[in-house]
Amino acid sequence: MRNETGTSSSSPVFRWLTVFVVELIVISIINGFTILTFARNRHLRKCTTYLIINLTIADFFVGTVSGPLHIYHIMTFEPGSGFGWGKFIVKLLENVFTACSLLNLALLSLERLHATLFPFRHCLMSDWFYFKAVVCIWFLALVQASVGAVLFLIAPQANEYIEASLIISVLFTVTVSLAIIALIVKRKVAPYSSGAVSSERKLTVTLLVVIVLSTLAFLPHFLYSVLEVSTRLRGLSAEAQVDIKQSFFFCFYANSFVNPLVYTLRMKGFRKATRVLVWCGSANAVSGSQIIEMNKMTG
Repeated sequence: MRNETGTSSSSPVFRWLTVFVVELIVISIINGFTILTFARNRHLRKCTTYLIINLTIADFFVGTVSGPLHIYHIMTFEPGSGFGWGKFIVKLLENVFTACSLLNLALLSLERLHATLFPFRHCLMSDWFYFKAVVCIWFLALVQASVGAVLFLIAPQANEYIEASLIISVLFTVTVSLAIIALIVKRKVAPYSSGAVSSERKLTVTLLVVIVLSTLAFLPHFLYSVLEVSTRLRGLSAEAQVDIKQSFFFCFYANSFVNPLVYTLRMKGFRKATRVLVWCGSANAVSGSQIIEMNKMTG
């Protein structure tokens, strides 16, 4: 991500810091709760949800690691400030989880494209294939984040090309995949109706909603970072430019909490497991308070 050069000490940035802190807390809580739901319900952990779980884990670390480190770096060092291992680690951890989240969106779109084009072959894919795909995504994210961190510190202009390449690649993959899937689903008529076919189609629609909403969320960041919208805003005041830039970053981070909301609204099994988890937590809290009261009475 690009640094807020020269604005880290201005009042607009500090005003936005409160907004970012609240957003990052929401991202961490929602994705943490989603991970807990998947962890406590074995029937939700299957091939079709492995990539969803991986995306949720990446988004959780966006809220707990990437976001806070982004706030830290804009207040402590600037792009092109020279290489240092401390700065490198900060930028690496700041970028690796956001990169993994974006790459996972592209992987999800490709996975749904394969499921649409080759449904029977897709059903025969093993857990090992998904494991290798997840490892590959994290490896690519680590490489991209490492290169981006080094370039951010010694050649900021080159780092912008790295970020642009990642965003353009994800947008291209997602757009082409969605277009092909939409055409196939529109023309294809299922020869028979079954629970498996219906479930697979509903999962495809759910993941497409996640991908579209996430893409729309980081699209403003794309407009700013790739298309250099900032060059067209020079006539505005410095405060207005900061507000526009920070609103784009706010939207970018927002893509990390839209997917759990979609799961809750569209996935019946996940919705039911969430209600059970909340109910059990409430029941345990009530039970614990009752035990405490009983101990006080008998003490």
